Amino acid sequence: MKRKILVITASKSIRFLLHTVLNDQFSAITASEAGDAMYWLTRSELPAAIVIDPELPDTQNWELVEYFKTSELYKNIPMVVISSLDEEEIATVCSQYNVEAAFHKPFNPVDLTKTL
Repeated sequence: MKRKILVITASKSIRFLLHTVLNDQFSAITASEAGDAMYWLTRSELPAAIVIDPELPDTQNWELVEYFKTSELYKNIPMVVISSLDEEEIATVCSQYNVEAAFHKPFNPVDLTKTL
């Protein structure tokens, strides 16, 4: 059985791209906002990894990343950030929360799959 990867981004095109690229190796579950992601998490097993854009329409920037990486339940799930925010900000915040990998948009989805 394929490992589940939770992809959380408001961008429909990136959700489609990652779902397409990841589906060979993983079962990609996509969510367009934090509320959808949290609903899925309450009704399913924990994913093998989370790919997240910290800019979501229903949260402040980085709010969900902070929640996942400080929560006893979710903090050990590997996380990959994809973002168009300032590269220095991405590096600083990802380091602060021990995020496993980060990509600045535009990014190569093949490189992302190598980190999972």
